[in-house]
Amino acid sequence: MKKFSLLSTALLLAGCVYPFSVELEDITEQSLVADANILLGSTSTIKLSYLQSLQVGQSAVSAGRPSAEVYLEDGSGHRYTATGSYGNYTIPAFVPSQDNSYRLTILCDGKTFRSEWIEPVAAPRITDLSFGADETQVHLLLSLEDDGSGSGYAGATLDEIWNFHADFLKELSYDPKSNTVSVIMNPDDSVYWCWRKYSSNSQVIIDYSSLGGKVNNFVVGSFPRSNNRNHREYHARVKLWNLTPEQYQYRKMLEENASIGGNLFSPEPGEVRGNVFCEEDPAVKVYGYVNISRVTTRELVLDDRYSRWKVPYTSLSEIPEENWLEMYGLGYTPVTLITNENMEYVPGWGLGRCYDCTLAGGTLEKPDFD
Repeated sequence: MKKFSLLSTALLLAGCVYPFSVELEDITEQSLVADANILLGSTSTIKLSYLQSLQVGQSAVSAGRPSAEVYLEDGSGHRYTATGSYGNYTIPAFVPSQDNSYRLTILCDGKTFRSEWIEPVAAPRITDLSFGADETQVHLLLSLEDDGSGSGYAGATLDEIWNFHADFLKELSYDPKSNTVSVIMNPDDSVYWCWRKYSSNSQVIIDYSSLGGKVNNFVVGSFPRSNNRNHREYHARVKLWNLTPEQYQYRKMLEENASIGGNLFSPEPGEVRGNVFCEEDPAVKVYGYVNISRVTTRELVLDDRYSRWKVPYTSLSEIPEENWLEMYGLGYTPVTLITNENMEYVPGWGLGRCYDCTLAGGTLEKPDFD
């Protein structure tokens, strides 16, 4: 619990808030970076950006995101057009044809950039998806197995939907005319429970090349037991696909660069070149990688069994009565009773997001997975 003074207004505003450098030796012109994850049977994502260095030997830096026309085509002539802008594009899920190869085309800067033709292989089979927990974290555990046609490498992403509640149920009201606080006899809980959705763009990469074609209890996601994902109902969906050894090494390189404080494009010169080329001039350097894979998914639901959430009473503040009207005009309102340093019950004041879950990033309607 915080005690208010006019000088502490800035601190009070924090209530209920919870918490590219590429060594490309010979690049002095703008170069395209294409990073695409094409998942047949699911939504696919394509990210485009530019790299630029000012002179030979300098580290390249991000130089914006291009506008482009992007589409996927198969060997039978079908075309699947991406939507988006400013370097971020998606291709909606479609039913892939059998026994077909695919390639990605990017039209920008008056040039045509294409991936090589890729024949996707079947994704590993998800044999189990479960939750586990230690003293502080909840873990989502994946087990997989392939039929012998896989490479021994896989990629995965995690999509989440969860039901959470606001930090407090609003139990007090304020009358600015009389400058009084009163108890609400039947508190309104219509904005106490909400839903939230999150889809991570980060890929988890899995190396099971030396494990006999299977993996048990690989951690694909974790969150603290104190997190609001544990409030009542948490839905997880895992997408899994095959990676070639080259794709795995590329993803691993990006992961290692990020872990040492670099960025996604900080490798040595020869390592970042992928499977995209300029059709008009193959000598034009293009960086990044296009992955085209079949995908398998599985969903799992968790209740509140691992929850260690605690009511954050310290996020509410005691405000002297003579300042109530002023703080009310700044958007603050009494929420519930708290104890002050003298162990007296006093109104605890906070912003709307303390008791209204829609102001804390939630929606009243349960969303669906894309």
